[in-house]
Amino acid sequence: MRAIDRVRRRRRRGSRSGFTLLEVAIALAILGGVLLVLATTTARFIHTVTLDRVRTQANAVADAQIARIRLWPAYDSLATVFTGTTSNFPFTGWTRQTVVNRTQTAQNDFTRVTVVVSTPVLSNPVERTITLAATR
Repeated sequence: MRAIDRVRRRRRRGSRSGFTLLEVAIALAILGGVLLVLATTTARFIHTVTLDRVRTQANAVADAQIARIRLWPAYDSLATVFTGTTSNFPFTGWTRQTVVNRTQTAQNDFTRVTVVVSTPVLSNPVERTITLAATR
């Protein structure tokens, strides 16, 4: 009989499967920590992607203005036509500033064009500069 009692006791102990409350609490704490790190990383990634998208759009705006200037047929009128600031272009809050400086000497005639695009999102504006030379 004693052998049967021992087997029954072992079965009762073995049938208590599952996790204790402490084990569940530790597992939930670890899971919470992992989720917190994942959420923080995801938020940083989204912020970085947004900044890169805005910076790419600002570069495209500056490049488009420079392309228009390069295609302008009258070299002498570049400064009067393009110098200035445009607000809310192409989006609200954006500013595109174009500065055209012509330098003429006896040997050289060149124009330096700088386009600066600033947005409310970017801390540093996007700036593009080209130099155009007149042929004589």
